[in-house]
Amino acid sequence: MENAIPYRPNLAARLYLWATERLYNELAWAYDLVSWLVSLGNWAAWRRAALEYVAGHRVLEIGFGTGELLVEAAGRGLEIYGLERSAAMHRVTASKLARRGITLPRVRALAQAMPFASGCFDTILSTFPARYILDPATTREVARLLRPPGPAEDTGGRFVIVGLCCEFKSSLLRLALRFIFGETGSLATDRVLALYKRLATSAGLRVRVNPREGKWVKIPVLILEKDTGTG
Repeated sequence: MENAIPYRPNLAARLYLWATERLYNELAWAYDLVSWLVSLGNWAAWRRAALEYVAGHRVLEIGFGTGELLVEAAGRGLEIYGLERSAAMHRVTASKLARRGITLPRVRALAQAMPFASGCFDTILSTFPARYILDPATTREVARLLRPPGPAEDTGGRFVIVGLCCEFKSSLLRLALRFIFGETGSLATDRVLALYKRLATSAGLRVRVNPREGKWVKIPVLILEKDTGTG
Protein backbone atom coordinates (compact mmCIF):
# COMPACT_ATOMS: atom_id res chain seq x y z
CA MET A 1 0.00 0.00 0.00
CA GLU A 2 2.13 2.86 -1.27
CA ASN A 3 1.74 6.09 0.74
CA ALA A 4 -0.47 4.36 3.29
CA ILE A 5 -0.33 5.45 6.91
CA PRO A 6 2.83 3.77 8.26
CA TYR A 7 2.45 0.98 10.76
CA ARG A 8 5.25 -1.28 12.01
CA PRO A 9 3.69 -4.09 14.05
CA ASN A 10 5.58 -5.89 16.79
CA LEU A 11 5.53 -9.69 17.09
CA ALA A 12 2.24 -9.76 19.05
CA ALA A 13 0.60 -7.46 16.53
CA ARG A 14 1.85 -9.58 13.63
CA LEU A 15 0.32 -12.68 15.25
CA TYR A 16 -2.95 -10.80 15.78
CA LEU A 17 -3.01 -9.64 12.15
CA TRP A 18 -2.19 -13.17 10.98
CA ALA A 19 -5.12 -14.57 12.99
CA THR A 20 -7.43 -11.87 11.62
CA GLU A 21 -6.38 -12.74 8.07
CA ARG A 22 -7.29 -16.38 8.71
CA LEU A 23 -10.78 -15.32 9.81
CA TYR A 24 -11.23 -13.49 6.53
CA ASN A 25 -10.16 -16.47 4.48
CA GLU A 26 -10.04 -20.17 5.38
CA LEU A 27 -11.78 -19.63 8.75
CA ALA A 28 -14.48 -17.29 7.43
CA TRP A 29 -17.14 -19.78 8.55
CA ALA A 30 -16.14 -19.03 12.18
CA TYR A 31 -16.08 -15.22 11.90
CA ASP A 32 -19.57 -14.57 13.31
CA LEU A 33 -18.97 -16.83 16.31
CA VAL A 34 -15.52 -15.40 17.08
CA SER A 35 -16.71 -11.78 16.80
CA TRP A 36 -19.66 -12.55 19.06
CA LEU A 37 -17.37 -14.14 21.65
CA VAL A 38 -14.71 -11.41 21.71
CA SER A 39 -17.37 -8.70 21.98
CA LEU A 40 -19.39 -10.55 24.63
CA GLY A 41 -22.35 -10.56 22.29
CA ASN A 42 -22.17 -6.87 21.34
CA TRP A 43 -20.67 -7.13 17.83
CA ALA A 44 -23.99 -6.96 15.96
CA ALA A 45 -25.12 -3.86 17.87
CA TRP A 46 -21.78 -2.12 17.28
CA ARG A 47 -21.91 -2.90 13.57
CA ARG A 48 -25.58 -1.91 13.28
CA ALA A 49 -24.74 1.56 14.62
CA ALA A 50 -23.50 2.47 11.14
CA LEU A 51 -27.06 2.39 9.80
CA GLU A 52 -28.09 5.19 12.16
CA TYR A 53 -26.00 7.60 10.09
CA VAL A 54 -27.10 6.61 6.58
CA ALA A 55 -28.05 9.59 4.43
CA GLY A 56 -30.00 9.04 1.23
CA HIS A 57 -31.08 5.67 -0.16
CA ARG A 58 -28.33 4.15 -2.33
CA VAL A 59 -25.68 2.62 -0.07
CA LEU A 60 -22.43 0.69 -0.51
CA GLU A 61 -20.84 -1.41 2.20
CA ILE A 62 -17.07 -1.88 1.83
CA GLY A 63 -15.72 -5.07 3.35
CA PHE A 64 -19.08 -6.66 4.10
CA GLY A 65 -17.57 -9.77 5.71
CA THR A 66 -20.25 -12.37 6.41
CA GLY A 67 -23.02 -10.11 5.12
CA GLU A 68 -24.91 -9.41 8.34
CA LEU A 69 -25.11 -5.67 7.75
CA LEU A 70 -26.20 -6.22 4.15
CA VAL A 71 -29.12 -8.29 5.45
CA GLU A 72 -30.02 -5.61 8.00
CA ALA A 73 -29.83 -2.80 5.44
CA ALA A 74 -31.93 -4.70 2.89
CA GLY A 75 -34.53 -5.33 5.59
CA ARG A 76 -34.75 -1.58 6.17
CA GLY A 77 -35.52 -0.98 2.50
CA LEU A 78 -32.15 0.48 1.50
CA GLU A 79 -30.74 -0.08 -1.98
CA ILE A 80 -27.60 -1.75 -0.65
CA TYR A 81 -24.53 -2.89 -2.61
CA GLY A 82 -21.62 -4.87 -1.21
CA LEU A 83 -17.89 -4.97 -1.94
CA GLU A 84 -15.52 -7.53 -0.44
CA ARG A 85 -12.15 -8.88 -1.60
CA SER A 86 -12.36 -12.23 0.24
CA ALA A 87 -13.78 -15.09 -1.83
CA ALA A 88 -14.46 -17.01 1.38
CA MET A 89 -16.58 -14.18 2.76
CA HIS A 90 -18.51 -14.02 -0.51
CA ARG A 91 -19.33 -17.73 -0.16
CA VAL A 92 -20.52 -17.31 3.43
CA THR A 93 -22.61 -14.27 2.49
CA ALA A 94 -24.10 -15.92 -0.60
CA SER A 95 -25.29 -18.84 1.52
CA LYS A 96 -26.73 -16.49 4.15
CA LEU A 97 -28.60 -14.37 1.60
CA ALA A 98 -29.97 -17.46 -0.15
CA ARG A 99 -31.37 -18.82 3.12
CA ARG A 100 -33.18 -15.52 3.69
CA GLY A 101 -34.38 -15.17 0.09
CA ILE A 102 -32.48 -11.90 -0.40
CA THR A 103 -30.92 -10.83 -3.69
CA LEU A 104 -28.60 -7.84 -3.83
CA PRO A 105 -25.57 -6.82 -5.90
CA ARG A 106 -22.14 -7.83 -4.61
CA VAL A 107 -18.71 -7.47 -6.19
CA ARG A 108 -15.34 -8.96 -5.38
CA ALA A 109 -12.83 -6.14 -5.61
CA LEU A 110 -10.36 -4.02 -3.68
CA ALA A 111 -11.44 -0.89 -1.84
CA GLN A 112 -8.55 0.94 -3.51
CA ALA A 113 -10.05 0.36 -6.98
CA MET A 114 -13.83 0.02 -6.78
CA PRO A 115 -15.66 -0.82 -10.04
CA PHE A 116 -18.45 1.75 -9.77
CA ALA A 117 -19.24 4.99 -11.56
CA SER A 118 -18.30 8.28 -9.91
CA GLY A 119 -20.93 9.91 -7.73
CA CYS A 120 -23.25 6.90 -7.64
CA PHE A 121 -23.70 6.38 -3.88
CA ASP A 122 -25.40 8.47 -1.21
CA THR A 123 -23.66 6.73 1.70
CA ILE A 124 -20.72 4.34 1.98
CA LEU A 125 -20.30 2.20 5.09
CA SER A 126 -17.34 0.39 6.60
CA THR A 127 -17.47 -1.41 9.94
CA PHE A 128 -14.41 -2.75 11.75
CA PRO A 129 -12.34 -2.36 8.60
CA ALA A 130 -9.04 -4.07 7.83
CA ARG A 131 -5.88 -2.10 6.94
CA TYR A 132 -7.21 -1.07 3.51
CA ILE A 133 -9.03 1.74 5.30
CA LEU A 134 -5.70 3.46 6.02
CA ASP A 135 -4.66 3.51 2.38
CA PRO A 136 -5.09 6.98 0.80
CA ALA A 137 -6.25 5.24 -2.38
CA THR A 138 -9.28 3.92 -0.49
CA THR A 139 -10.26 7.37 0.73
CA ARG A 140 -9.82 8.85 -2.74
CA GLU A 141 -12.07 6.13 -4.16
CA VAL A 142 -14.71 6.82 -1.50
CA ALA A 143 -14.62 10.54 -2.32
CA ARG A 144 -15.01 9.70 -6.02
CA LEU A 145 -17.99 7.41 -5.49
CA LEU A 146 -19.95 9.69 -3.15
CA ARG A 147 -22.34 12.07 -4.77
CA PRO A 148 -22.42 15.62 -3.39
CA PRO A 149 -25.20 16.12 -0.84
CA GLY A 150 -28.31 17.91 -2.00
CA PRO A 151 -29.71 21.13 -0.50
CA ALA A 152 -31.83 19.15 1.98
CA GLU A 153 -30.14 17.81 5.10
CA ASP A 154 -29.05 14.14 5.22
CA THR A 155 -29.44 13.51 1.50
CA GLY A 156 -26.07 11.98 0.70
CA GLY A 157 -22.34 12.42 0.32
CA ARG A 158 -21.45 10.54 3.50
CA PHE A 159 -18.89 7.91 4.49
CA VAL A 160 -19.53 6.21 7.84
CA ILE A 161 -16.84 4.20 9.63
CA VAL A 162 -17.48 2.20 12.80
CA GLY A 163 -14.63 0.44 14.57
CA LEU A 164 -11.62 2.19 13.05
CA CYS A 165 -10.29 2.19 16.61
CA CYS A 166 -11.61 1.52 20.09
CA GLU A 167 -10.76 2.22 23.70
CA PHE A 168 -11.39 -0.38 26.38
CA LYS A 169 -12.48 0.61 29.88
CA SER A 170 -11.18 -2.59 31.46
CA SER A 171 -7.60 -2.28 32.74
CA LEU A 172 -6.93 -5.88 31.69
CA LEU A 173 -8.08 -5.24 28.13
CA ARG A 174 -6.09 -1.99 28.01
CA LEU A 175 -3.02 -3.95 29.04
CA ALA A 176 -3.68 -6.48 26.27
CA LEU A 177 -4.03 -3.65 23.74
CA ARG A 178 -0.77 -2.14 24.87
CA PHE A 179 0.96 -5.53 24.61
CA ILE A 180 -0.26 -5.97 21.04
CA PHE A 181 0.06 -2.45 19.69
CA GLY A 182 2.50 -0.81 22.09
CA GLU A 183 0.09 1.93 23.17
CA THR A 184 -2.72 2.44 25.63
CA GLY A 185 -6.24 2.60 24.25
CA SER A 186 -6.60 6.39 24.55
CA LEU A 187 -3.24 7.07 22.89
CA ALA A 188 -3.94 4.62 20.08
CA THR A 189 -7.40 6.11 19.51
CA ASP A 190 -6.10 9.69 19.47
CA ARG A 191 -3.25 8.81 17.12
CA VAL A 192 -5.40 6.88 14.65
CA LEU A 193 -8.12 9.55 14.59
CA ALA A 194 -5.60 12.34 14.03
CA LEU A 195 -3.92 10.43 11.21
CA TYR A 196 -7.21 9.56 9.56
CA LYS A 197 -8.51 13.10 9.75
CA ARG A 198 -5.43 14.24 7.81
CA LEU A 199 -5.96 11.50 5.26
CA ALA A 200 -9.66 12.35 4.82
CA THR A 201 -8.99 16.07 4.50
CA SER A 202 -6.48 15.40 1.71
CA ALA A 203 -9.28 13.60 -0.17
CA GLY A 204 -11.64 16.57 0.23
CA LEU A 205 -13.79 15.11 3.01
CA ARG A 206 -14.83 16.85 6.21
CA VAL A 207 -14.63 14.67 9.34
CA ARG A 208 -16.63 14.62 12.52
CA VAL A 209 -16.48 12.03 15.26
CA ASN A 210 -19.50 10.86 17.23
CA PRO A 211 -18.43 9.11 20.44
CA ARG A 212 -20.26 5.88 21.12
CA GLU A 213 -19.84 4.40 24.56
CA GLY A 214 -20.83 0.94 25.70
CA LYS A 215 -20.54 -0.81 29.02
CA TRP A 216 -16.86 -1.61 28.67
CA VAL A 217 -15.67 -0.06 25.41
CA LYS A 218 -15.70 3.25 23.54
CA ILE A 219 -16.04 2.98 19.76
CA PRO A 220 -16.05 6.28 17.88
CA VAL A 221 -18.21 6.61 14.78
CA LEU A 222 -16.47 8.61 12.04
CA ILE A 223 -18.66 10.54 9.61
CA LEU A 224 -16.89 11.89 6.54
CA GLU A 225 -18.85 14.22 4.28
CA LYS A 226 -18.45 15.90 0.94
CA ASP A 227 -19.16 19.60 0.69
CA THR A 228 -22.33 20.63 -1.12
CA GLY A 229 -21.54 21.03 -4.80
CA THR A 230 -18.24 19.12 -4.63
CA GLY A 231 -17.78 16.78 -7.60
